[in-house]
Amino acid sequence: MIRRRYGKWILTLVLGGWAGTAAAQIDINNSYYVPQAGLDYNNPIEGDAAIVNFRACPNNDGDGSLPLNARIKVVVQDSGGQGISGIADSEICILFNGGTPAQGFIGVGADSVIADSTWNKVPLCPPVRCVQADGPTDADGVTYITFTGPGGVRDPNRKWGHYDSVLPVFVLGSELRGRITSASANGSYVLRIKNMDSTGGLGAILNQGEVVSVADFNSVVASLGVFNFLSYWKDFDGDGEVGLSDVNIVSYHLLHDCDTPNNP
Repeated sequence: MIRRRYGKWILTLVLGGWAGTAAAQIDINNSYYVPQAGLDYNNPIEGDAAIVNFRACPNNDGDGSLPLNARIKVVVQDSGGQGISGIADSEICILFNGGTPAQGFIGVGADSVIADSTWNKVPLCPPVRCVQADGPTDADGVTYITFTGPGGVRDPNRKWGHYDSVLPVFVLGSELRGRITSASANGSYVLRIKNMDSTGGLGAILNQGEVVSVADFNSVVASLGVFNFLSYWKDFDGDGEVGLSDVNIVSYHLLHDCDTPNNP
């Protein structure tokens, strides 16, 4: 079970009862997550074609933010390859720490995703630690984490800024590995979500995060035609380079934050 501690998250396993039994049954070699998109969950876009939709605005406002129900499919199985059903949605999480070590946040979650009101008070941003599943696992051990909210319906409390090179996915305290497609090997994919808030906000300074600022816009413009380790995070349309389309995307979301354009 994942339990809150103010400003941090800790992972603990409940070893008694059904939850402990399910946790003991999970085989991380047979369990995995895979990137998907598309409005029809039964006929999804998968792999690289899905990943191009993994870009977020800190307002979680739609309009090019996490389009086409961008999500991961989560499959939880035992050592015999049988699905484990009925695992609660709250026990299946993309895990954030809420902020950086410089801001006082530690733990096993993503530590350069900014998702807390401690340092972002004006406007006040919601604390996000567990981006949880849309629902419990079904008879095949399958569920989804649709990033904007369950089933693609916007969750106004699901807002964050910046990005991390790995967004860890946990089920009942076990960290899963990703597959680029359902037929690929475990470990062939790690979850990353680009964010239009890509610059700043990582230090212990008030009200610098969870906003698409002029600095964010300028950083994309400065990356036009540049190929370095930061270029990937500015390539919002996923075509392999930073171009005018990426400038247009960040321009559309310029000055969006935790209460703009949608409040909440």
